[in-house]
This record gives sequence, C-alpha cells and structure tokens, in this order.
Amino acid sequence: MRHATLGQRQTPRMHKGSDGAIGSASGEASDVVLMIPGPTEVDRSILEVMSRQIVPHYGNQWAQIHRNVTENLGKLLDAVDPPYLIPGSGSTGLNAIISTFFEPGQEVVVPDTGYFGARLADIARWQGLGVRLVPVELGQPVDPGRVAAVLSGAAGVLCVHVETATGVRHPIEELASVTRALDKLLIVDGIASVGAEHVSVDESGIDALATAPQKGLQAPPGLAIVALGQRGREALECRRGSAESWYLDLRNWNKHRRECADWEPHPVTLPTSIVLALGKSVERTLREGLPSIIASRKSVCHHLVERLDELGMRTVAAMECQANGVVVATTDHPGDLANRLEVKYRVLIGRGLPPLEESAIRLGLFGPRITHEFIDYFVQILRACI
Repeated sequence: MRHATLGQRQTPRMHKGSDGAIGSASGEASDVVLMIPGPTEVDRSILEVMSRQIVPHYGNQWAQIHRNVTENLGKLLDAVDPPYLIPGSGSTGLNAIISTFFEPGQEVVVPDTGYFGARLADIARWQGLGVRLVPVELGQPVDPGRVAAVLSGAAGVLCVHVETATGVRHPIEELASVTRALDKLLIVDGIASVGAEHVSVDESGIDALATAPQKGLQAPPGLAIVALGQRGREALECRRGSAESWYLDLRNWNKHRRECADWEPHPVTLPTSIVLALGKSVERTLREGLPSIIASRKSVCHHLVERLDELGMRTVAAMECQANGVVVATTDHPGDLANRLEVKYRVLIGRGLPPLEESAIRLGLFGPRITHEFIDYFVQILRACI
C-alpha cells in the first residue's frame, strides 16, 4: 500500500529519462533534485510569490502582512507570542537568543550532539560564555540525566533538536522538564526540526527556539525565526544592560514591535519577498495540517531506512530517535558516491559532517519531490553508483 506523501498534489509524477536523469511526466525540463538537509526545493506556488514585484517593508499594508505571517508561525510553533523574523540565517537567530539572554562570564550546558552542537558551543564561547559540554554517544539521543547532573551554577542549556550530522532527534521535552525543575533556561536549535517534527514551544516548555524557512517549512532561505516561550518572555523583560549587538538584541526588536506595530514592526529592512513566500508556505502547512505532514515525512523516512538496509547501508541514528527530515548513512567513499549521483543522475545529496565526514552521506527528505516513489528510484540509482 502506497502512503500519501507531502507535496504529491503539487508535484508532477517523477520518472527516469533515457539518460538516467530525473524528469517529470509532463515533459518539463528538470533541474537537480535537492536531496540535501537544506536548503530544500520549494513548490511552484512559492516560486510565483518570489517572482512578484517588491513590497516595501513598512506601511499599514506591510504591517498587516507581517502580523499575519508571524501569527500563523505562532500557531504552527504553538507559541502564544508571535515569533520574530530577523534577516539572516538560522544561526543569526541562535546568536540573537544567546547574546540577549546570557551575559559574558555566565556558563551554559551544551550537549555534544555533533557538528551543530559544536556550533552552539562556539557561538556561546564567542559571546564570552563558559561552556560545559555533555558527551553524547554517536547515534543516540542526549541523556537528560547527564545534563541535569552538571546544571548547578549554569544559566541554561543550549541543545540541537535535530542534529543533521547524525540524523538524531533529541528529547527536547525531557530536557525542558529538567530545566524547568532547576529554574534554568532551555534554548533550542530547531532549524532542522520545525515542519518535520512535533515542536510545541509553550506545551513543551521551550524558553527560546530558533529556526529557519529553508528546511521543514519548504521556503527560501534568508530569515531567522525566533520564538519565545513564557519564561523566555519573562527573562527578556528582566534582562539588565544591553547586548553587545544592536542588531541582535531581541529587546530592540521587541521595542519596535510595540512602538511601530502599525507601520514598521521591526528595526531593520526585512526581505519582504522571502517573508511573503514563507507566509504562503506556512498557510499551506496549516491548511494541510502539520500532524498529517509530519506523519507523511515519517513514513517516507522509514521507507528510505528500510530500502537502505536492503543495500547493507547502516543508518547512524538508532530507529527510536531517527529524525523525520534527514537520514545519515555510513558508506565507503562518500565523496565519490555523491559526485556520481550528481553528475550522472542529477540528484544532489549531502556529504558527511564531523565526526562522519569521511564515512557517511546525509539524505534530506524535506522537499516536495521526495516521495515514496522517488525513494524507490533513488535506491535504484544508489545501488548502481555503489
């Protein structure tokens, strides 16, 4: 029985041409299929939004558009306070959160989840914070008990939800329970999880979360999305002194939201075309139902894991913590394999990141063309390349 998959209604049926490249049943010219952990491909309706004339980033009309987009994002993230949209990448949002909520000299706990866990630690050190790293076994989730054991005297925890270097989904809800019990802040990197995993800022007890449009939300890159929970909002109001960066101080963004709500509710120029594209994608996500979308992505992910197992390829993440949006599998000569897939079959996959840069490939499942049918085709060409 074939499962329903995200994007099937909008995406042409895929087929393999005589040259082995991906095409569409309608005979349209094809491009490279992005089977990477981000950025993802976007639906044609999103591309149409991006092709329209530029909308100014201020004025009554824009203020209403901005309000609609952020309120819909709040619904999607289960955050009562609408998120902030900050020009930049997801890391911009993480930098903004860390520099706003913590002061130089404080210490934070960072689970060593992999490449992006290490980036969280780097951002914290760059801000003058002390970092307590918590070891995490490769392919396994963070142990909340080990985090709790080293939290005394620290100001909070910084953790990646989905680590795309390993494909592991980490237990954010359990970590939130630990941080709430000990009155510490929990900061979450949700860049690779929002839109593909269950993420509830208020229900889970997340204090601040950063994400971005170009993965599970299937929109163009160029924005950081920052959502605050209740305790995060309270911490923002209580913060004394100024963050080192005017641009990244969330209190500055909050001030403009309050004082300029009906004209320009942000302190800098926003990339309005990207905001409009993100808004369209979020509207579609809410219309289709996020639980249904997550279930579809999970189904496609499990199908891929099963088919990789037929090839004798081992996935890094244990199945109980396998992320829905990215699968990391070990293989010999991953760089050569990625080259062959791109050159011969026009399918772009991700190469391994530390600590697996020489032994793994990373397969992103965010795009609208990544369906069960495509997975079956991908395994065929993967077998041929191996």
